[in-house]
Amino acid sequence: MNDLDKSSIISDRATPATPVLLESPDPETSKRLVRKLDFIVLPLLAIIYFTHSLDRANLGNAKTNDFEKDIGLKDNQYSLILILFYIPYGTLNIPATILAKRFSPAIVIPCLMFCWGTIAAVTAAVHNFGGILAARICLGVVEAGFFPSAIFYLTLFYTRTEIAKRISLFYMMGFVANAFSGLIAYSVFQWHRKLYNWQYLFIIEGCITLFLAVLSFILLPRSVEKSNYFTPAEKQCSKLRLQAESEMEGENFSWSATLKPLIDWHSWMYGFMALCYGCAAASISNFLPTIVKRITVDTVKANLYTVAPNLSGGVFIVLICWLSDKTQQRSLCAIGAVAISMIGFICLGTVDITHKTGLGYFLTFLLTFGSFTPAVLVPAWLSSNTVSMSGRATTLGLVSGLQNIAGIISSKSFRSQDAPIYAPALIISGCFEGAMCIAAAFAYIYYRTINRRLDSGKMQYVRGMEQNPDFRYVL
Repeated sequence: MNDLDKSSIISDRATPATPVLLESPDPETSKRLVRKLDFIVLPLLAIIYFTHSLDRANLGNAKTNDFEKDIGLKDNQYSLILILFYIPYGTLNIPATILAKRFSPAIVIPCLMFCWGTIAAVTAAVHNFGGILAARICLGVVEAGFFPSAIFYLTLFYTRTEIAKRISLFYMMGFVANAFSGLIAYSVFQWHRKLYNWQYLFIIEGCITLFLAVLSFILLPRSVEKSNYFTPAEKQCSKLRLQAESEMEGENFSWSATLKPLIDWHSWMYGFMALCYGCAAASISNFLPTIVKRITVDTVKANLYTVAPNLSGGVFIVLICWLSDKTQQRSLCAIGAVAISMIGFICLGTVDITHKTGLGYFLTFLLTFGSFTPAVLVPAWLSSNTVSMSGRATTLGLVSGLQNIAGIISSKSFRSQDAPIYAPALIISGCFEGAMCIAAAFAYIYYRTINRRLDSGKMQYVRGMEQNPDFRYVL
């Protein structure tokens, strides 16, 4: 018996006694339900992610406005701040998603949001290295759980054929936030008032988050079944839509089911991909204004020039994820997008653009086109291929954690002595993206092999999906 026959996620011997024939949801009710979800759930998650990105990325804008000088940072202390932020941001994802599974993401997410808004606002009061370090570590603690909890939250409403483009729509708000932060910085950094300009930036963005956190807590539905937004027919339709794609679980919380993915190699396969693309994504989140500053010495313009790459990158993600849902191809779409970004990183690190500013600016667009796309497609991919609801929550936390831990690698590689080109950091990011492409290609081949065995009858069903022997893995 070969390794595939021994796989822990399939069953090729056991025969389901009597396969359960699932009732099909009414197509018209299903369309009405999805339309409601798109107008209720997606906008609220988009608003939350907007503030999440706004409050996390504002340090990069502040850096271009003498932030380091004003609070007395020395040598590589800025990079150390980023590194220590990513330690809690990358290690507390799993506990946060377990809390979301236990108490509902609709409760946990707004509470986390209120906390990170408070921290962002009070960051304006820091005046030394210790103060900003403490603030960023606390920010990492409360922001860690949002993204995996948000994706898990979406899986409670959408099927696996619908979810990628929905994740991309709220994820695009991260780009909008980065662009909006650039516009705020462009405006605020021209003020001449009592406080430092970067202090106003933290206060404004933190207060926006606090207001929206209260709104989100009131409006987010706990589930379709427990919400007054939906009719009885829509509630029944939602149940039928989702039960064909997930292993049926009871209401009771189970630690064994929740922690099992941590010893499953499939979870770590997705985690390795996240580690690889996370390095490039963190480089852009934290250092795009610094990278763009190679093109202009004007601090104000450097922030303004980040707007177009961020907005165009957001549109690109939505288009790629729409294509991914339409073709049900996660791996090939992710590989194609990452390859574009990889070219951008390597060219920026090796090509002299001192006198070719137009070329340099074009390459920054390539970075945003591809670096963040797998951050949507990989979580959508694992959500589609993880049949246990508890396991899905934990695996999403693992993947998000490893993606965030990659930020430590990125932060460490951007050394002050490599300024203004930062060639080693850019090339390292490109190499990590190459490794991500290799891992995604392996996963594609593996799942395609499993599906072919299921189609040929050599395997009968995916373990946990006895009620739906027609279940196939998304490639």
